[in-house]
Amino acid sequence: MARLRLPWPSVVSQWWRWRHPSLWRGRTFDPHNSQQVMSYAVLRLRQETRDVFLLNHIKALDYALIARHLGLSVADVQARLAEALFEISRTVDLIERARPQSKLSRAEHPNV
Repeated sequence: MARLRLPWPSVVSQWWRWRHPSLWRGRTFDPHNSQQVMSYAVLRLRQETRDVFLLNHIKALDYALIARHLGLSVADVQARLAEALFEISRTVDLIERARPQSKLSRAEHPNV
């Protein structure tokens, strides 16, 4: 009988991977790394919504230029950007609630 191979080490701190498999891709996702969390949240967006978000936040285009570039109305651009921000905040909140507690000492967090 073949033994089941896990795609990550079977460590107690990895319990959240079983409980929330949609929050990670492969073994490199770190729920404590804010850049990875944000990248994951943006990648989960629908393509149309992601395009509007990236053009606005990365390329710093205004609504009229995005609308002209994508062939949309300004109202559609605003609606898609609002949807993107909502979905990103929802995904980040889910990851923050599901991630295991950090094992940092009091010296690393003096205000705790």
